[in-house]
Amino acid sequence: MSSLRAHIALVLSKMTYRLLRVLGRNASNAPGLVALKVCPDYLAQVARCPLCVCVTGTNGKTTVTNMIADVLVANGYSVSTNRLGSNIAPGIAAALTNSVSWSGRPLKDACVLEVDERASRLILPFVKPTFLVVTNLFRDSLKRNAHPDYIFDVIDTYTPKQTTLILNADDLCSARLGEHAGNERIFFGITEVEGDVTQSVNLVADYSFCPHCLTTLQYDHLRYHHIGHATCPSCGFSSPGPDYLVRRFTQDDQALIVEHGEATHAYPLVNEVIFNVYNELAAIVALTRIGLTEAQIETGLSSLSVPDTRLKQTTVGSVRVVQAMSKGQSCVSCSRTLDYVRQEPGRKVVVLIMDDYYDRKNSVEFIGWIYDADYEFLNDPDVVQVLACGPRCYDHQVRLLLAGVPKERIVCCEDELDAPHHVITDGVDAVYVLYDTSTVDVAMKVKAGIIHGLEVHQ
Repeated sequence: MSSLRAHIALVLSKMTYRLLRVLGRNASNAPGLVALKVCPDYLAQVARCPLCVCVTGTNGKTTVTNMIADVLVANGYSVSTNRLGSNIAPGIAAALTNSVSWSGRPLKDACVLEVDERASRLILPFVKPTFLVVTNLFRDSLKRNAHPDYIFDVIDTYTPKQTTLILNADDLCSARLGEHAGNERIFFGITEVEGDVTQSVNLVADYSFCPHCLTTLQYDHLRYHHIGHATCPSCGFSSPGPDYLVRRFTQDDQALIVEHGEATHAYPLVNEVIFNVYNELAAIVALTRIGLTEAQIETGLSSLSVPDTRLKQTTVGSVRVVQAMSKGQSCVSCSRTLDYVRQEPGRKVVVLIMDDYYDRKNSVEFIGWIYDADYEFLNDPDVVQVLACGPRCYDHQVRLLLAGVPKERIVCCEDELDAPHHVITDGVDAVYVLYDTSTVDVAMKVKAGIIHGLEVHQ
């Protein structure tokens, strides 16, 4: 480390980490806060691991970060990562503290860091990652991130020119990162699959016009929102061709078939939901570029699964109780979860626990995002009941009514814990408990109550 101040910051950061661990705390953020308070340019001062991979984007960055880190560890790498999702500057500083010794010498082979897309300007120029994986850029919480073009400009401006970009070719926003700066760019994508369309079925489709000449784009295939392959009939602009392409993913044999150049390889399919296929593909590309062999990646992926907090199914008798998480106050993330429910077979009950747990304490939650979310997907004969839960349940009720959901199918529960008492289970194949990143604990209590009710009535 080049300054006495930075070394003092490192020592105090490590002492803070040790103390918090003794007290049983996770220490994912506070050690970094201490380091940055003592040395504001700590991120620029702390020594680098031989390999640094950063992952950012609107959705999927936690999953991709953990996949990359887990596969590296499975192949003998020592890795420092911010697994618990502390993805702004203090969390990054804490992860870097854990990657070096008390004297500042690198101890790990690699740092794999999840980076908040808006905070990337405070992180990327100083961390200088070897690789930057960008999962996608979507419309997110308006009060935090404004329009995705704003986030694009932040990432594009502050990404170091020596960083190799790993980008989603099917996302017209993030795919244009680094095109004027000269970064090496590697693209991944998924070939046309059953269910793709040519016209958006979502309320939010931010990239409908050519970024060069403003002509309406034509989509050869469109998956959801603006994810797909587009061309401009006027100037010839088109989505980039993927360097790594998923030719197919098969649920029956749990295989993900990836084509790169003339070679094709089958990897274990971690999860068949399409946005998780994108996540896995992004991780595979990053691991390949790091230098792992196909066999090493395959071995590492074979033991992975989507974390239980994000997607898990429990069966009680003939009824499946499914928990699924989306990003808070994010219309696109919520819509993906609602679309997943819509496409699942059978008669369903949906429990919505989507109020932001932290914002609602002070009644400052911005509820407008629900009007950009595709609640219309719940206007389906197979959805026999929707429970809107939480202090703003009546806002959700209004949105459901506007989406065409019959009033008699909607139940409002101001106290989420009352929901299990109102759930219909007779003649139902599945109950879906949908929640966001801030309401995991209350959602688990609701799920437990529903399971208990099913067990009692067996």
